[in-house]
Amino acid sequence: MPMVNLSIAHARSGENDQAEQALQQALQQAPDNAAANFNMGLLQAGKNELKAAETSLKKAFAADPRMAQAAYNLCIITATDRIGEAVSWCGKASDLSPQEPKYAYTLAFYLNQQGDREAAVKTLQALLTQYPQYKDAERLLNEISR
Repeated sequence: MPMVNLSIAHARSGENDQAEQALQQALQQAPDNAAANFNMGLLQAGKNELKAAETSLKKAFAADPRMAQAAYNLCIITATDRIGEAVSWCGKASDLSPQEPKYAYTLAFYLNQQGDREAAVKTLQALLTQYPQYKDAERLLNEISR
């Protein structure tokens, strides 16, 4: 979709207002477009419009339930006041994209925040088996295991 590509070019140039206008045009043409909703959600989150960002990211995920990036960003947004929902979103992101270690790391972090130390440890151990060089995961595992 050309307007989504245009919005990305504007955003990369720091022209967020123009990026938002391009995304609004894209969403007028295709309100359920996953890429347009995802990028709109990122722009809104960048402006600290978290409720609007959450709505846009949920639309993106509904349109493309394999979009791990949308699930991950929903995890981050919901973690401030809904840790259980954040864990669910992080779990989806991690399951959808196991090759992206930050998703599993973030899942483990929020599992620990939720009080599920055992699941956090298992998640980090599995992550470190696959990505032994992931030092942040090693540090978090050491911290949790104390």
